[in-house]
Amino acid sequence: MTSKTTRDRQATQTARTKRAEQASPLARHFTLGSLLRFAAPSIGMMIIISLYTVTDGIFIGRFAGSDALAASNIVYPVINLVLGLAIMLASGGSALVAKNLGEGKMAAARRRFTLITVTAIALASALAILAFAAGDGLLFLLGASPELLADCRSYLYALLPFFPFAALMILFNAFFIVDGRPMQGFRVSVLAGLTNAGLDYFFLAHLGLGVFGAGLATGIADLLSAVIGLAYFWRSSRTLRFTKPQLEWRALGQAMYNGSSELVTQLSVGITTFLFNILTFRYAGADGVAAISVILYAEMLLTAIYMGFTNGVAPVFSYQFGARDFGELRRLVRLSLMAIAGGALLSFGLSRLLAGPLISLFLPQGGHVYELTHQGFLLFSLSFLLCGFNLFISGFFTAISDGRTSALMSFARNLLGIVIFLLTLPHLFGLRGVWLAVPAADITALIFGLFLLAARMRDFSARALYHHRHHTPGRVSRETSYRAD
Repeated sequence: MTSKTTRDRQATQTARTKRAEQASPLARHFTLGSLLRFAAPSIGMMIIISLYTVTDGIFIGRFAGSDALAASNIVYPVINLVLGLAIMLASGGSALVAKNLGEGKMAAARRRFTLITVTAIALASALAILAFAAGDGLLFLLGASPELLADCRSYLYALLPFFPFAALMILFNAFFIVDGRPMQGFRVSVLAGLTNAGLDYFFLAHLGLGVFGAGLATGIADLLSAVIGLAYFWRSSRTLRFTKPQLEWRALGQAMYNGSSELVTQLSVGITTFLFNILTFRYAGADGVAAISVILYAEMLLTAIYMGFTNGVAPVFSYQFGARDFGELRRLVRLSLMAIAGGALLSFGLSRLLAGPLISLFLPQGGHVYELTHQGFLLFSLSFLLCGFNLFISGFFTAISDGRTSALMSFARNLLGIVIFLLTLPHLFGLRGVWLAVPAADITALIFGLFLLAARMRDFSARALYHHRHHTPGRVSRETSYRAD
């Protein structure tokens, strides 16, 4: 009787697991190879999204000059704010919705997805209105000089009407993965990226619109992405569909709180970009600002690999966390760290091999700005060995709905660490200290992050042992009957 009961229990577990895997691609048993394949579209999406900004930089540097390139970097903190709000809702909201799906709460997942979409539109629109109302005072606050004011104004004002669409583009890229269709997001990103590049060339090289044309090209590409995403989730989605939204303050607050680390990251990027601009101008003038602009563009492109991987696997962690399969979570963390280690070596190697060609995309070889940028990039690129682990650890805590720890990790690396080293290292090493601030911050943040991750892995081990002893393995709870919440 006991043997028969055991076989029946195992058969029931197997059947439930199969039903879960049929219901959601997030429930499958991943190997390192299949995890990388699942994350590959997200990696591609992030590379293409980063190319939006990088392409603008290339065409601005080539067709409008280094002063215009510096101007685009001065207004970047405003752009970072709308990106931060969108990424906060995308990461925190996707973690919440994927967790609801793992718990089998289909109706709740759809309601909250719709609410998060409406909220993203409202916040991005409000930010665009406030930035427009602030006018030139905002630009002077960001460090615009009278000579750069016109270019700063042109670039920002071209982008402002498209802020809501930029927010939707980021949001939908996250929810394509939750929906189990990462390739859909990749296709949309490729189409929008090609549109952006083509319009950049047309507006700057042929029409001579300068930085205004670069901003307009990016905005139109964001609009295209948003329209396709709206159409997809309205009619074609497998799982997530728009429904009548309900104002669930608790769920919305949870999504924002959980994604707050991503907002901290983007705000930190804005603040540190501002400090980089001030310090490089102090040590090297406008040429220094142009140099850091190119270095930050290159960083954005190379770190897109890490961000894409983290974003791609985050819904899998959220799903397994909702299903309470703690043993599987530990295994997925180990696989992810192996993948990040490989990506670190790849990014660092590429940064060394392709430093010259990468910089020459923005600036002609042989000039003072080119040499200054090349020297700085070789020091700055040390961070590529470390930052992937920090990005993954922060994203992991967001995925398991621990926004507090994720925000703490993000704050330690992106704001506290970089700011402290920016304010201290230049006094010791001059301009070299500016380039070394980010690698130094990554070292300290990694030590802190590994401590946090190890503590959570011990907690997962204890939970897995508890469930095993009480005959409630995580896979039993992965049955997704999609009951209403």
